[in-house]
Amino acid sequence: MRVAVASKVLLGCCLLVCGQEVANAQTQVAIKRDAVNLISPDNFREPLSLSASRSVDIRARVEGLIQNVRIKPGAKVSSQEELVRIDSAQAAKQLDRARAGLKAATLQRDLVKSQVGEGTQSQVALDLAEAQLDVAEADLELAQLNYNHASVRAPFAGMVTSLEAAQGAFAAEGDKLLTLQDANELTVQIPVNRSEVKAGDSLTVQLAEGTASGKVQAILPLDTKWQGLRQLVETAALAVVTIENQNGNYQVGQTVYSPIVPRQPVLEIANSSLKNSESGTRLVQVIRGQMIRDIEVTLLGPVGEGRSYVSGPFQAQDEIITETSEPLPDGTVVRANNVPATEANPNTRRQPNANTNQNGGRPGF
Repeated sequence: MRVAVASKVLLGCCLLVCGQEVANAQTQVAIKRDAVNLISPDNFREPLSLSASRSVDIRARVEGLIQNVRIKPGAKVSSQEELVRIDSAQAAKQLDRARAGLKAATLQRDLVKSQVGEGTQSQVALDLAEAQLDVAEADLELAQLNYNHASVRAPFAGMVTSLEAAQGAFAAEGDKLLTLQDANELTVQIPVNRSEVKAGDSLTVQLAEGTASGKVQAILPLDTKWQGLRQLVETAALAVVTIENQNGNYQVGQTVYSPIVPRQPVLEIANSSLKNSESGTRLVQVIRGQMIRDIEVTLLGPVGEGRSYVSGPFQAQDEIITETSEPLPDGTVVRANNVPATEANPNTRRQPNANTNQNGGRPGF
């Protein structure tokens, strides 16, 4: 940390009175400041977006040629509506075989039953025939179920978001045919501060456009991709949030922002540098190009005792002000007391540094 004694020149205090220029007032001010060590927000960010609470990849359960595709991507379908039909010769033959097997088992049971009545067969033989009939009936039910799988139906009402099935193509068992999503309820796993959010809470979710009101279903530990957040917020966790979307106000894939995931450069500062604005936001003052600037920041979390991580629109050449001998409003021009006044006066400084806002160098405090 460095301490400087500087002159301050209130920006815009040069006035023209009756055509004559009045000189700038100057005051000696002591300024304590720190150099910045910016951390890129990319170190902590991962893509976040809304997804459907119910989403399923529908796959072929029988093999055969795709006979008919009744839907297109984006189509809205009702529950149990037929989406794709597969012409499965194998499933048809299995059904025919099972029907024949049931017929044979029924005839065999009837024959043995009559023989038992005549006394030429034992009760054990009849019991065996009855058991074989039960097996044949079960085989027919399985064959019928397998044959029914040739008609691919929607398990719930929703929207087709991808379609891989093509009419005339061969589908093997397990091949993906399409993806169906129910967007009436959306969900997202969003990083939060575990000490501030709990299961059952209502949570306002920040979207790329507007906000959405959601409910926290559960609090989970951070997964691997979010572990870097612990550097900023020791109590970071993942909130599983659901959002009602019966009216279709929100879309699958909409970008979501977390309040603890920085979107601007991150900086570790002394708590003495934090100030409150009149609107209630947090501010940090910096020296930028020989000018005092108020930077609105987001407070992320503490770093030990007396220091915190903040995020804001900082620049690499900024110097953080930790203490001043008197308040310095935003826009105040400062210069070191060992720099000639003409070097800090925007009206007299020679080009190309005549405009203080364009001076990228640090004052020689």
